Amino acid sequence: MITPQEMRLRLGIDPSDDAQDPLIALLLEGANAYARTYCRLRDYEDVPDHLIVQMTQEDYGRLEGAGLSSATLSGAAEYYRSSYSDDVMGALRALRHPGTVRRGTHA
Repeated sequence: MITPQEMRLRLGIDPSDDAQDPLIALLLEGANAYARTYCRLRDYEDVPDHLIVQMTQEDYGRLEGAGLSSATLSGAAEYYRSSYSDDVMGALRALRHPGTVRRGTHA
């Protein structure tokens, strides 16, 4: 698994500045948990590090703009992303195990 120290380098943060390590650790943990849940991975399966890195980079980038991905010059129309990029979602779908459809019982 990627460490906050490694992620700092990938995010372009000064290697000696560990002030954001707790935040980066949370983002790494959250990306891993999201991917594991979305892909329905088994306990012995891991999410590829490069995917966790990309997800964490996207999450970290959203912090400053709070998810803002575009806005008009006047600021009247804004668009907020609610998910990861198409590249990340495509990679997650490729890793995803098929699910089970459960039928409810009707009384």
